[in-house]
Amino acid sequence: MKDLRELSKKIHSKLNEVSTVFGQFQTQSTLNCPPGCGKCCYKSDISCSPYELLPMAFSLMENGKAEAVLAKAYSPNGLHCLFLEVKDELNRMGSCTEYENRPFICRAFGVSARYGKHQSIEVSICKTLRDKQGLMPLISYSNDEIPHIDSWKKNLETIDPQLLLIERPINESIIFLLEKLLLWKQLAPLDFCTNDSFSTNS
Repeated sequence: MKDLRELSKKIHSKLNEVSTVFGQFQTQSTLNCPPGCGKCCYKSDISCSPYELLPMAFSLMENGKAEAVLAKAYSPNGLHCLFLEVKDELNRMGSCTEYENRPFICRAFGVSARYGKHQSIEVSICKTLRDKQGLMPLISYSNDEIPHIDSWKKNLETIDPQLLLIERPINESIIFLLEKLLLWKQLAPLDFCTNDSFSTNS
């Protein structure tokens, strides 16, 4: 059993580390995401662990937005992420309404190293960046110098080995988590507000 708020703080702290490492590399390599680009947010198969979203869920609940977000999640919203505020549908431009609490994949998606076939390390770069700049900005970096997405996922698992055991599309993950938290709050409001606990086995 884990204290909910303590677990949430640990997750948020670790995710901020991911943002720092991957963000610094993107800046150094000049492979920053284009301003306002929301193309990856239209990929309905991008997944995360529901428990990665604990910081987001708490933020939504504390700001009185959880029920509205859950109602929106139940309604068809096209193929894009629930938290994408669309600015330009045609060009898939927009911004994330929960940027500070976004999950791991959203922080590491642009440029990363990962294990490919035969456990060899290969570079992954989003199509938008690849089409715009190609691979030339990476020519001076070895694969070992590029942040490794698998290593950082294992680093996140140091919080709890079962943290990333279940992964679902992001919209499904927030539904899964908010349903649990709102039910918990309804059934045990005093425990939820003071000394609440939650198991990642649930």
